[in-house]
Amino acid sequence: MILVACLSIYSILILGSMATMSIGIGVIVLGYLAAMGGPIPWFRAMREELQRPQVRTYFYWTVALTLACLVSLLGAKFFPLEYGGKGPEVHLAKDMAKAWYFFWPLFLLPGLRRLHLAERRTILKVWLIAFTLLSILGIFQFFNGWPRPQPIPERPNFFHATLFLGHHLSVASIFIFPFFAVLDAWRNRVFSRKWLTLAALVGALCLLATVSRALWLALPASLFVYVIFALPRKWAAALVTLAGASAFGLYQIENVRSRIRSGEGIHERYALWNANWEFFKARPITGAGWHHNLELSGYYLEIFGKKGVPIFSGHAHNNLIEVAASLGIIGVISWIGWNLFVVWIAWKNWRNQKTWFALGLVCAWIAFQVNGLTQVNFWESKVIHSMMWVVAWSLLWMTEKPALDGASRKEPIA
Repeated sequence: MILVACLSIYSILILGSMATMSIGIGVIVLGYLAAMGGPIPWFRAMREELQRPQVRTYFYWTVALTLACLVSLLGAKFFPLEYGGKGPEVHLAKDMAKAWYFFWPLFLLPGLRRLHLAERRTILKVWLIAFTLLSILGIFQFFNGWPRPQPIPERPNFFHATLFLGHHLSVASIFIFPFFAVLDAWRNRVFSRKWLTLAALVGALCLLATVSRALWLALPASLFVYVIFALPRKWAAALVTLAGASAFGLYQIENVRSRIRSGEGIHERYALWNANWEFFKARPITGAGWHHNLELSGYYLEIFGKKGVPIFSGHAHNNLIEVAASLGIIGVISWIGWNLFVVWIAWKNWRNQKTWFALGLVCAWIAFQVNGLTQVNFWESKVIHSMMWVVAWSLLWMTEKPALDGASRKEPIA
């Protein structure tokens, strides 16, 4: 009961603010310690998890990615890039602090493993209910800005759906995971279809209300993949046709058309992409240093940026360019391997009919990566919580018998 409670609370808090996510970590730690009888049994259970081949493979890819981050920081410390006499300030312990997030699924797994089917479903249901309620709030926020107004530049009387996450791009990257879980739950009749229909509708509207141009591309693309694999061909063809007609109709709406055509942020991104490409060429093996390309971009643009234009510095606004610039080719290989592995286990879970939430998860990862073409969602702390949450579930399902949670296509799901 303790595990169900703490995991349910955590599933809600990771949809909130960074502060609530930090509280969620504390809830998990205290709950797991109480349920497992202290830290030693917990770590012993994690060691047992590492005996499973798929969990061990995830661990190896995470170690590889972490080492790539460390090597990049060592390179930045001893062979720093400098522009105008300014270089990165490297503090190894502080700079490496965020790397622990990618080991978080290994901490979550022992508790998930102890739960019965009904308890697991309760936790996931709580997650989806929280997603539904917050999506309704996001739609409300689009019209009045509460609780955090972030006006849409082209239509200042309307507001980005940011919820409590502080930025619309965070919502765009986090809410795609429960959204596709809702679709899978509806398709497999895991929960009541009445509220799942509502959840899917308000979830889609909330995602669109983020007014993220990348998401407006990512969501249709991932939904296209979903219907192709999830539905019979005749239904898939009909829905694809309907989706195309809907997209054409939406484009006729002035608010939508002006947002798509807007050049806001495009030139700034080009400048950042170019700066980060220069960092990669200067340090192709180790990169400029994990996260230190952010400060270096400002130094670079002060010298080589277009004169008279305000400097827009920060991360590279593209996952792959960010990784290449900050971690070099070592990091690119590790990053691609990590991402391919988490998509692969989701795909295998679907092909082997191990769970009801697998095809949707594959499509959520597709949407996530398309979003990452114009933002660095992979390293964002708020987004990482949801990433690690679904990775933990994927690893759990991957290492259990087929259809353990009732996801057999030959049998109805209660």
